[in-house]
Amino acid sequence: MPRPANTFEYIRSILLLCSAMAAPLPGQADAESLERLKALSLQELTATTVSLAVKNQQNLQEAAAAAYVISNEEIRRSGMQSIPELLRKVPGLEVARVDANQWAISSRGFNGAFANKLLVMVDGRTVYDPFNSGVYWNEQDYPLEDVDRIEVIRGPGATMWGSNAVNGVINIVTRTAQESRGALASAGSSQEEPGFGTLRYGGQINPNLHYRVYGKYNHRDDFHFNDGSKAADNLDLGRAGFRSDWTPDARETLTLQGDYFNGTMQQTLTGADAAMPLMPDRTQKQGGNLLLRWQRTLADGSRLQIRSYFDHASRQQIRLDHRRNTFDFDVQHSFRWGNHYPTWGGGYRFNSDKLTQKLALLSFEPDRRDLHLFNMFAQDEWRLFGDDVRLIYGGKLEHNDFTGFELQPTARLLWNLDPQHSLWAAVSRAVRVPSRVEHDLNLLYNFTPGVTANIRGGDSFKSETALSYELGYRFFPNRGFNLDTALFYSDYARLSTTEPQPAIAGGGGLLVPFQIANMAQGETYGWETSLNWRASEFWRLQGSYSLFGMAIHKDPQSLDSAAEIAEGNSPRHRFNLSSYLNLPYRLEFDSHWYYTDRLANGVPAYHRLDLRLGWQANLHLELAAGVQNLLDNRHLEFIPPQDNPVLSSEFERNYYLKATLRF
Repeated sequence: MPRPANTFEYIRSILLLCSAMAAPLPGQADAESLERLKALSLQELTATTVSLAVKNQQNLQEAAAAAYVISNEEIRRSGMQSIPELLRKVPGLEVARVDANQWAISSRGFNGAFANKLLVMVDGRTVYDPFNSGVYWNEQDYPLEDVDRIEVIRGPGATMWGSNAVNGVINIVTRTAQESRGALASAGSSQEEPGFGTLRYGGQINPNLHYRVYGKYNHRDDFHFNDGSKAADNLDLGRAGFRSDWTPDARETLTLQGDYFNGTMQQTLTGADAAMPLMPDRTQKQGGNLLLRWQRTLADGSRLQIRSYFDHASRQQIRLDHRRNTFDFDVQHSFRWGNHYPTWGGGYRFNSDKLTQKLALLSFEPDRRDLHLFNMFAQDEWRLFGDDVRLIYGGKLEHNDFTGFELQPTARLLWNLDPQHSLWAAVSRAVRVPSRVEHDLNLLYNFTPGVTANIRGGDSFKSETALSYELGYRFFPNRGFNLDTALFYSDYARLSTTEPQPAIAGGGGLLVPFQIANMAQGETYGWETSLNWRASEFWRLQGSYSLFGMAIHKDPQSLDSAAEIAEGNSPRHRFNLSSYLNLPYRLEFDSHWYYTDRLANGVPAYHRLDLRLGWQANLHLELAAGVQNLLDNRHLEFIPPQDNPVLSSEFERNYYLKATLRF
């Protein structure tokens, strides 16, 4: 019997995507603008620090991990209006549009509308939702002008960041309040987003206390299906927030920040019953967060950080209402002991949710659940041979309410051959803990007349595990050229399957139970490489290529006919070429070409070309115009697996205009 659809179970896949790094220099400008832009370009060019690998700032060349940083200047010149679209620039990340307001984003495999092996954070606050193990990307809609950088680690990051950081970690880092003083207004229009705009103001109360407040709104219009009909997948979302930074002295910083969002989104779903027609689903979304972070450099040179946040989210859908509250507390301490640089700490997270079922066929048992997560971690960086060799080793011990204790260790080695060449290698273990869906789901699905499937979670579902091996090389001969390449192999165990049980006759029909289980294994492997070349003072080129392979194997006793479906969602080849050109009269011309190989599940290969023309009129006004997906009218990028009810629509050619005013 074919496998029935499952509204809430997500089978993952991968693509590999690559992209750009820009360090623009102005063309012909007045002296004041020239000096300003030169300073900005130099700052952005050298802003290649990353904190994800060791929870402390370090130069990108010193990271024993496949790390990438999107700078604020790259964001400005990308032409993108959303954080998910910006991630197309990162080698090794798969970014695909599901419809007008949803993305499938993952690193090194298992992609889906809720990719469950990629941990995502905003200023260290996790936005990975434990209900269905994934990220609501359309809710991560922050003013791009205030995003300082986006840090990405491809590969496991569980020792520092905990469970679910299996294939990668993303941290969206916003600018400090000191860096966003003054007023900013930006507005624009495009075929995809007929109206979008941001207002922000930053100031200071005294020399040590700075603040900013902002508001943002955008409307995304409907995409279309392949037959030309509208997909009914639009989005209206408003967001407001603030940030304040208090620095009483050079050693101490206290940050308080928060955000609130409210809006609606639509999508087209398959029916809850196999015989039902397609139906539109309207979701009302709202939520907010408040984060407090204190950092101090102590008298002995060590660093102490305490961070706490509260997060609330509410989503009312046609099938289910979901409300969630999260409280998180985290402490970390870093110090030096001879040639050792240890970082250690611990944390606690409390998550409480309530589910209101609206369909008789769908329920969660229980409908309320409180989850507690405790963790302790320690990692040491041992510097040898005059800092030329660095051995990084450590682990995180977590306890969750579903599977108990989980240990996630790592060992990494960085060898600086000389100032221009470095090698690194790593072996790591990471886990993906069960979601509420896999543990508590009870779904009845009328598969055919007289046949009903019953899909259930249960206590027997265990954490998925991955053991990953990585090898990397970096070449930085000068500030005008760099090469970064990585090889990886990952071995996965206890992957999720849905196992049919013996059918039960009665009540004038047939009931077929299905149990969510861990009866598959898999391997992924690949090569990712990227280079940046400053061809001249006014022209920069960037290119990248990714090769990927994946194999999933069922246990001999598994009866899941779709266990290997994730293999068909991954392109073997991906390629990207970007050009940043500074023209006379303060003009900028940027182009990005992406190629994605075909998917075995039916998505054809596609090329995408984006062009942007920007004009820095003066210190206060910037105008930009561009086109995205110039090469075709529209194309398909992702098809959700059969157990996801969302129908995908096609990404369309998009012309846009944008104006930004700073004063």
